[in-house]
Amino acid sequence: MTANLPFLLLAITLLWFPRQWLRLGSVFKRRRSVEASRKATEPWNNREPGDPRVNFGTEFSKFRNYLDLLRAAAGSLALSGGLGFAPSLGVADGAPRNLAYAVMAVHALILLVGLLVQTVRYEKRRFTFYPAIFFIAGLSVGLCDPRSAAFAFALIWSINAAFGNAQAFLTGYAVLIALFGHLFSRLGDLSVIYAAFLCFLPVLLSLLANRPLVIFSRKGTHAAK
Repeated sequence: MTANLPFLLLAITLLWFPRQWLRLGSVFKRRRSVEASRKATEPWNNREPGDPRVNFGTEFSKFRNYLDLLRAAAGSLALSGGLGFAPSLGVADGAPRNLAYAVMAVHALILLVGLLVQTVRYEKRRFTFYPAIFFIAGLSVGLCDPRSAAFAFALIWSINAAFGNAQAFLTGYAVLIALFGHLFSRLGDLSVIYAAFLCFLPVLLSLLANRPLVIFSRKGTHAAK
């Protein structure tokens, strides 16, 4: 059980890279102008100011969300390879139990720090919390069976209209990850439980801080109260 340093460094780089550093400036200015023109000619597609709901069309039109999904999936899979484990937090066969638990703890800590980097920001002398939905979806690929990750992600978006804000969305998503994870994995698999916990963590942080989750936006933010 020796660590694969290149895989480990790659995983940490992908997982701990802050989302705001993905801003590519003028590359997307033209795209934004096209989007602004579309909103002007199709006002029925515009959202109301302060709308706290997670909007399907808006979220799937953001290029950085796809980058979040891909880098989180690649990072979580690379992390499993870098620490000498399969894509699971399970104990490796033949490994000393105390060493296996230590590796599991390091694995869990790296994923936790990565999610906190994407979720928590210190802006204007206060903490702001973001749901990081696509990043969480990428983590679930590395922690759960790919089928369970895909089914949970597809189903949560299919019933998205039933949720009034990002907190409710992530709570429902955490439940689906746990349900589908246990359906396609061993009952009680620690990786599935941890994936559901990571999904619910932004909700828990926002509740403890008594602050709303804020939807990522190109211009300003939407408070998901």
